[in-house]
Amino acid sequence: MAMAMNLATGAVAQRKTLIMVAEWPETGSETPNREILGTRTEDSSYELNPDIQTSQDILGKTYTDVNKTEPQQTFDPFYLIGGSKLGEYLANAVLENNIDAYSNAFTIYIIAAFISETTSGQTPATYYRTAKHTGCSIIPTAIGGDTKNNMPIEVHYSNVITMGKVNKLSSDFEFTADS
Repeated sequence: MAMAMNLATGAVAQRKTLIMVAEWPETGSETPNREILGTRTEDSSYELNPDIQTSQDILGKTYTDVNKTEPQQTFDPFYLIGGSKLGEYLANAVLENNIDAYSNAFTIYIIAAFISETTSGQTPATYYRTAKHTGCSIIPTAIGGDTKNNMPIEVHYSNVITMGKVNKLSSDFEFTADS
């Protein structure tokens, strides 16, 4: 069964239906850590940052080619909130100046909850379209603030993508790659 937009005609997908989840290994554990990104961030977009080349041929026709994209996303503010394993992990990396802790160390799942597949007779009955980027970097750009500790982060996506689906809209989902 194909994935389809589950929006009524004319409806607009709400921002909360585009979910980014960071995953990173836990030392000494086979189960990785996962955390949904965006808590207390009011505005954040997956930016494609295309490398575009425009040329005109001898007949005067203009061509535009996209050579590559360098997707990234900024989460600002990214407050240091109690219970956030990602906040703790990144704050320790910043204090130690351990750039290896965040360079190419993450898998990021982009869950498009507005694109789903509904099945009958299976549990769960709904799956959500997901892009899994491996080898991503989450880079803290500062730490501090006026009244709250903020550590804005940039997520740099790898473009090493496996398309698939997840079975729920929480960080404890199961990812199934497309066959």
